[in-house]
Amino acid sequence: MAQQDFEKFKQEIKEWLDNHPKEYDRFVAEVNDKSSTGLYKVFNLGMKLAPKLMRKYRTECHGDLADERLMQDYAADTDTAKLLVDEFHNVDKSSIVPAMLAWLYYGKCYETMVNQLEAETHNPANNFFERKIVSMMIGIVIKSSIRNKMRTKEDWENFKHEKKVMEEGRVLDSYIEELTPKDAVVKETSSDAEQPMCLRNYLLGDKEELLKKITLKVSTQHTGTDLARLYFALQEEQLLSRCDVTTFHRLLANEMPNCDLKSVRNLQIAIKKLNDSTNKGKIKDSGIERTFINEWRAYLTDTE
Repeated sequence: MAQQDFEKFKQEIKEWLDNHPKEYDRFVAEVNDKSSTGLYKVFNLGMKLAPKLMRKYRTECHGDLADERLMQDYAADTDTAKLLVDEFHNVDKSSIVPAMLAWLYYGKCYETMVNQLEAETHNPANNFFERKIVSMMIGIVIKSSIRNKMRTKEDWENFKHEKKVMEEGRVLDSYIEELTPKDAVVKETSSDAEQPMCLRNYLLGDKEELLKKITLKVSTQHTGTDLARLYFALQEEQLLSRCDVTTFHRLLANEMPNCDLKSVRNLQIAIKKLNDSTNKGKIKDSGIERTFINEWRAYLTDTE
């Protein structure tokens, strides 16, 4: 499928999602159910649309003969994409294809699959080799999500962090740690007062030139860690005035509506991580992170 056709098809899926919230909610409820009913439906659909792939899986992954290297080399049947497109356009009410595609493109599909598979690794009904196969499948899901540019390594690190926080019962502690002074103390302001809503209102110096530099570089470097380095660089060069992390992320997103910025949660986690202390001081103050932050500082202050 050509890139232009792919983007058009992806937009059609988004329109279906916007117009069928109830159908999508039902599907998501099924795939998140502990019985794994929804995931079995997805697997069965895969058997129908990619029979060669499924036969290969059944042939090579049985008993204790599973080979992770072979599993990673799997490729879908050449006509699978066409079959999915055809079924999406000629769908009957019982088909899960539209909801499944919306889930794959716009939902938490990879995280759900990892959660369900991880639960199977702790299922006492599964023997060692069954759990080993499930473990390999988790790796394949994660690696394929990165290879297909649907997730990044940072996304998975954040997912792992959130799971750990919930498992350890530290959800409240986690959110309190992320509170900024502005979050903790809410001051009433006059409704007549004009509130600055643009990032340039918080920048110091040559605001237009600085904003131009920021948006240019962020267009290609916009992970949570990238933005955390930028935030620290702006503060250290005293180019940012009284702008907390949440406001900074929101205003930057307003400036760059077509840039796929990660969530403010990702930025908050990255800020916290770079502020963590080691035996050499804070992570952001030494090693490779200090190099990256200094590169941002030099870029922002370069007058040539």
